[in-house]
This record gives sequence, structure tokens and C-alpha cells, in this order.
Amino acid sequence: LILVPLIGTRNTFVILSLFLLTVAFGGLVRNAPRRLLTHLWMPLVVILLALLLRGQPVKAAENAIYETESAYNYIQVVEDEGGCRQLLLNEGQGIHSVYCPHQLRTSGPWDYFLIAPYFNPPPYTPDQVESVALVGLAAGTMARQYTAIYGPIPIDGIEIDPEIVRVGQEYFGLTPSDYPNLNVIIADGRYALARSDSRYTVIGVDAYRLPYIPPHLTTVEFFQEVRAHLTADGVAVINVGHTQDDYRLVEAMLATLRQVFPSTHVLDVPNSFNAVIVATVQPTQGGNLWLNLPHLEDDDFLHATGLMAAAHLNFVGPSDVIFTDDRAAIEWMTNALVLDFILKGTP
Repeated sequence: LILVPLIGTRNTFVILSLFLLTVAFGGLVRNAPRRLLTHLWMPLVVILLALLLRGQPVKAAENAIYETESAYNYIQVVEDEGGCRQLLLNEGQGIHSVYCPHQLRTSGPWDYFLIAPYFNPPPYTPDQVESVALVGLAAGTMARQYTAIYGPIPIDGIEIDPEIVRVGQEYFGLTPSDYPNLNVIIADGRYALARSDSRYTVIGVDAYRLPYIPPHLTTVEFFQEVRAHLTADGVAVINVGHTQDDYRLVEAMLATLRQVFPSTHVLDVPNSFNAVIVATVQPTQGGNLWLNLPHLEDDDFLHATGLMAAAHLNFVGPSDVIFTDDRAAIEWMTNALVLDFILKGTP
């Protein structure tokens, strides 16, 4: 709680190593002072290694262009040959933001968040999307996409880690001058919503700390808070993981959301382990998305994304597991899902 935010992970390990050696030497001085001289090289080696490795990357990657540590995460930015950048956190098992300067398409779950409002009854048009809240802003992929598609509508981007926001501004084009419509809120997503008086057309939740979703962002009580901040035609959108044939987490989230919202829809993200769940304030049907597609034809990217989303509608149903503040066993469920995936070797 003190050393890692203050001096970083590497220096924390060095200091703890020296502390343990000091304790060991104290024992030698007391019980076997003659052996002390034969072990004095140990702290010197620790200090020498710390100096030699100073400035080296914590986790070397051939395409990494930046790394840093925050109080919450190890942060890494990688860039491919085409100039597209990705935000990786901690173990680097998932991509948290994507930035390609010359295109909006990511081929990831972020694209499908743009389509969520069109589950509303037709006709529903892009100019009806008036405001957005993003719980899990990260480096700003969705804020950039929403601004490009819907214009400078008000966006509240909630992110608990200020260092990620800084990285987004420096490496992902999320500069305040380019996005004056984006209000960055450094806070826990649930806390920020509870303190807000705003109502939104879309509230997106993409706050993974892989492979987990924070439990307090998965409960009936949280989604009641979300619904209270949505407009009459509002939609909540959540990114949820699954394996090829194991949707137990998606099913539990559907069951939880249906305690609060009248209708839910699932979009499978192709070539990934992601599903995007859309919950609507109004009673809606999956066919509404198809009926609203003609209203998206003025924007090629939005229309193509809508077609892709409609083609990947998944009519999976809810389970009997409901997450509440009192009992949200999402970490157990996620662990079981991952373990089964590893043991079964599902591709």
C-alpha cells in the first residue's frame, strides 16, 4: 500500500530483499558471528543487480513503446507495424484499448457498444443518442468512437486509474483539446454513478481486471443504479467473457440484469472470448436491430458494424444465478470457467 505506489514494484522487491538479508544477518551476528563474513557478498550482489537492471523494462516486449506502473496496474503500450497501438495491463492477457490513427474499426467488443441503442423500437436514428457514460474509460477507445460517430455529445468517462488516462492522452490521442466533450472522472465506477445527477442514453461497462469483472459492478443493486441514470430510451451495455461453449458467466449476468431491465440481448464478438450484453429500459426485441439498420446507412462504419452485430445475435438464456451485493460469487464462477477451459483444452 505504501512502497509500490511510492517507489515502484522493482525497487520494492530490492528493499524487501535487503530487509530480509538484514534480518538474516542479525541472526548470524547473534548465533554464529564467524559465519557473517562469508555471507556479506549477498547484499552487495542485490545492490549491484538493482543498479545494473535499473531502467530495463519490467516485462520486455519487442513491440513495446512504453511501460509504467501505477497504484493499480502495470501498464504497457505496444505498437504494430501499421502504427496501431494497444493498451495492455498487468499480465497482458487482454487488450484494454486500441488506437489506430486512421480507422475507427477495432474488430473488438468496443465496436459493438456503438450499436446498443438500436435495439430500441424502430425507427431509432443516430441523432437520438444524446449522452454517454463509460464505466472503464481506459485509454479512450469508445470515447473516440462515440465522438466520431455521434458528434461532440457529452461523454462522462469514468476511470479509477489516473495513470491510464494520462497514457491515453499521450499515446492514444485522447487529448482534451481534441475531445472537449469528454469529461474524465477519476473514481470507482459505481461511486461516480451514485454521486451523479446526470441521465444518459448509453451507459457502457467495460471494467475488466482480467480475467475478472469487479464484483460490485455485477450486482442487482449496481444495475438498479445504472437504470436510475438512464433516459427513457436508455441502454446499458456490458462486456462479459465466455469460452467457446461455456456461457455460464453470460447467463448469470443475464439473470441479474433481468431483475432490473425488461429486455436483454447478447452479441457474440467474432474471433474472441467476449460477448456484449445489451439491457434496455424499454421492452425490446432482437429484431429491432435489423429494422433499424436502414437508419444507419449514412455512416459506412456504423452500418457495417450493425450488420455484423445483427448477424452475431446469440439467444442464450439466463441461468438461475443472480448476483447481489450480499452474494456475488463472480470470481468463483470465473475461476471455474477458466479452469474448465484449461483442463478441457477447448480451442
